[in-house]
Amino acid sequence: MQAVLAIAKATYRESIRQRVLLVVLLLGLLLIGVSVAFSYLSTGEEFRFVVDFGLTGFILIGLGLAVILGGFMIPTEIDRRIVFTVLTKPVSRAQYLWGKLLGAALTILVVDVLMGVAFVAAYYWKQPQHNVPLALYLALVAVFLQTLILLATAVFLSTISSSAFTVIATGFVYIVGSVNKYVTQLSQRGDSVLLKTVFGVLAKVIPNFQNFDLRQALLTSTPVDLGHLAGPVLGYTVVYVAMLMALAWLLFNEREF
Repeated sequence: MQAVLAIAKATYRESIRQRVLLVVLLLGLLLIGVSVAFSYLSTGEEFRFVVDFGLTGFILIGLGLAVILGGFMIPTEIDRRIVFTVLTKPVSRAQYLWGKLLGAALTILVVDVLMGVAFVAAYYWKQPQHNVPLALYLALVAVFLQTLILLATAVFLSTISSSAFTVIATGFVYIVGSVNKYVTQLSQRGDSVLLKTVFGVLAKVIPNFQNFDLRQALLTSTPVDLGHLAGPVLGYTVVYVAMLMALAWLLFNEREF
């Protein structure tokens, strides 16, 4: 565990030094600011605009961070031969992968917290009753957990492919996961056996992100309890991340350095 934490700490420090993360953070804050500014153009729809645009910005920033950190960390260290130095120490490949994942996850968490403060303030300002429900905080946590799955996906793919392919494939996973319900319907109503099979495999393999989207609950003031976050969201995340990291270890363990 000590080795994992040491690698996570080093990964976090290295990630924070990257200027691209500052650009991503500023872009996220800009999106939240734009959602507030443009809400004045939609009479009677200010609150809906802030929630929709703000949370969408959170999701896209999370996706961007996942592909930047997860897709480039390991390939870059392999190219620079840093991984050779790390693995010559008493560090297993599983510890190396988990350390990289945790370090990147901590970086994303810091960015999300900074963005979250701005978003909660914008929500409070535009919410008619000027209160912040539990559902808002749960929605932000759900977005972070979704990003964690995407990060694990990028780490897994980066062990077997190039950074460019990892970026594209992780984006594809997000798109399909966001419309998983419709992919499932296509697997049942497709015009051919081949299409049904393809959509069926996609629906089973790619994570379903629709349970992570709490925008509608916020807009309709529908109560969301901790049970929803603990079961369909947190439990789902733990299982998927564990599976992806296990696969990443199996493939990474076969590579010769």
